[in-house]
Amino acid sequence: MIYAAIPLILAVVCVSLGRRLLTLLIILGYLEVEGFLKLVSNYNRIVHVGVDIIVLSVTAWAVLAGIVARRGKIPALPWTRLILLYVVWLFLELLNPFSAGLIPSLASYKVHLTMIPLYFLTAAVLREPKDVTRFIYCLAALALVPYVAALMQYALGPSSVLDLSARAWQNISYYHEWRPFGTSAVPGGSSVIAFLVTPLAMVLLTAPREWPRMRLVATLCIALAAGVFIVSGVRQVLLGCVLAIVVMVGLALSRGRGRGAFALVFVVALAVGAYTGVQTFLKPMARESIRNERNLPDIWRQTDVTDRLLTLTQSSTYLASRMNPYAGIKLRITRYPFGAGLGRTGSAAGTFQNVLTADPHGARIQSEVGFSDNFFADMLVEVGIPGTLILTTILLGMLWGAVSLARQAQDPVVVTTAAAIAGLYFAIVAMSWGSQPLLGNPITAYFWVLAGVLAAMRRMETEALARDMAAEPELTAVPA
Repeated sequence: MIYAAIPLILAVVCVSLGRRLLTLLIILGYLEVEGFLKLVSNYNRIVHVGVDIIVLSVTAWAVLAGIVARRGKIPALPWTRLILLYVVWLFLELLNPFSAGLIPSLASYKVHLTMIPLYFLTAAVLREPKDVTRFIYCLAALALVPYVAALMQYALGPSSVLDLSARAWQNISYYHEWRPFGTSAVPGGSSVIAFLVTPLAMVLLTAPREWPRMRLVATLCIALAAGVFIVSGVRQVLLGCVLAIVVMVGLALSRGRGRGAFALVFVVALAVGAYTGVQTFLKPMARESIRNERNLPDIWRQTDVTDRLLTLTQSSTYLASRMNPYAGIKLRITRYPFGAGLGRTGSAAGTFQNVLTADPHGARIQSEVGFSDNFFADMLVEVGIPGTLILTTILLGMLWGAVSLARQAQDPVVVTTAAAIAGLYFAIVAMSWGSQPLLGNPITAYFWVLAGVLAAMRRMETEALARDMAAEPELTAVPA
């Protein structure tokens, strides 16, 4: 099938390019459309693990080249030892006595392991601050694809997506309103890209001396992202994005940078404009397309996804949803302190459901720990207390590293980018109580990529400091 050939071809291209910025952009660009390819290929097995194939191919080739050239040393980056400890623990989990088998366990590496090499790849390809702004500029440009797709689908109605694949109907049938897929595999999925890219796009607005076209693309990216949030109805990522921006601007203002406050006002204005545009132009088109469509749930004709924003003013939205994970966490800690076996949550659990429940013992375990709207609860299932503590420490450590860099760096690009990353990491920590952001792409991939950006910027600051010290004239001793 032609769709299965796409990730294989891109893997060859990325291997031939080697460790370059273009390689990283191809990986992230493919990640943004992989969901669409999954739908139209009816979840072809190769397409389902397409981005993993590309990343692992690049990693394997880099390791092989290092061995041949006798450069097998692991890069000296922050948190490397703890990351390697986490990897070792993941391999030890293959021996977990509660495991449902080797295949489901290896399949779970899709969410736990395969994106970690992006940390080292990103740190290697970003060498100076202008590389960081170019990288963010390209991310903002790539994000326009899922944004435009989502907004067009919302206006054109369900036929713009549901005719592509029977799996699309399966993925949306239990929703109470029509939600566009964008280029994702789930309704509202493009809003996750908006959450990840919007704070980064603000870097192009706040950093001085950027090209005019960078600011133009950033403005367009933020405006369309606001529209995507409105038509997607995924309230948690919208609140996460707001939280990330507030943290980012707060760190910028703590350094006395007024551009952060100006950028916040500008973003609010863009959001108001996007809301007005959706309500004025896109919503009437969407309602008309649904009225003319047959074989749709009646509730879709009665409600609209944009109405979900009104629930953000209701206290029950924050006080009643996903507020009782304590019992599940306690059960997992007491009964499965070293995990209940890899692959019992996430995409692997859906794919291997029959394997996980093939015997009464496995079915009982799966009924106890199969799913939870809480990152920590699901991590306890997969990797137990040790693995959960290690990854949480890495997350919090990188958050603190981003805050420190934003507070201490001298280069304005480094300051604003570190502040944006700090905001995103803080939002991921907050969202982890009501979802599993680090147990699925694109957030998992972006987490490791942004960690690589932090490591690269930390190196840039160290090298800049060394150059400044070397440039200082030597002090001559004055005899007494």
